[in-house]
Amino acid sequence: MANEISEVTRRAIVDHLSGSAWWSGRLREDEFLSRIYDLTRLPSTDHRLRDAASDIRQHRINWSDWSDDWVFSDPRFNLLWAPDAEFLRFLCETVHPVVRADADEARAMVTTYNGELKADGWQLVEGKQLSGRPVFAAEKVGAARAEIFEEPTGWQQVDRQIQEVRHRLDAAQAEEQFQAVGLLCREALISVAQAVFDPARHPTIDIVTPSAADARRMLEAIFEVELSGGANEESRAHAKAALRLALALQHKRTADFRMAALCAEGTASVVNLLAILSGKRTRSL
Repeated sequence: MANEISEVTRRAIVDHLSGSAWWSGRLREDEFLSRIYDLTRLPSTDHRLRDAASDIRQHRINWSDWSDDWVFSDPRFNLLWAPDAEFLRFLCETVHPVVRADADEARAMVTTYNGELKADGWQLVEGKQLSGRPVFAAEKVGAARAEIFEEPTGWQQVDRQIQEVRHRLDAAQAEEQFQAVGLLCREALISVAQAVFDPARHPTIDIVTPSAADARRMLEAIFEVELSGGANEESRAHAKAALRLALALQHKRTADFRMAALCAEGTASVVNLLAILSGKRTRSL
């Protein structure tokens, strides 16, 4: 699918970020990028280093021999020509409260972004707040946006995957794009299951050892243990229903917005339940 956000618009926004707003905010550049990409899976441009994470630390933190706007021309991120969802995700992260502490500064940056994006039919909007600060998400101008949870859990891979689900769902228009949302949801469920499942603590219901990709068996075992007893009957039923919803919709042969949004909602619910049970979501949020 062709991008709607033109190179002209992207370069105008990049010029702003290169000139007056540090794109990684108060985070180190590798910390910022790891919120969006798995830097350990991206290659290094330096043959002496093993991956992009070590590459960036060496050339931006230890030596500082790359230009300040290096990320916008780096082919590993391809921000000037990447799919719209990836470019918008990058922009949303530049104004996230974890990255940009000053809410007024974040809103001013969004105003600048939207001044350029509106020509291509996109905008960033304040979806909710995190600790009293705005969290922004992308939406098409004049369109309703699907709400998926925004606050990070602390499981970096899961957070990246859920964020990708949100952006893909916002941008999807064709059947295969809605199907892709289901596949991303499956990956998120596998990742969160792997993060929480402890075979010594969570025996499976059928005593079968789950494979690394058997999210259903792992998650059912987790819910049986962590939500055991009569006092947790309703919570256990909700957790299992959310899991069944997320898994069932992924296998539908036809896909539309309604199916993809229900799948995303079920996946987000499962992730949030596990974050609560694991202590990742606390009252401080």
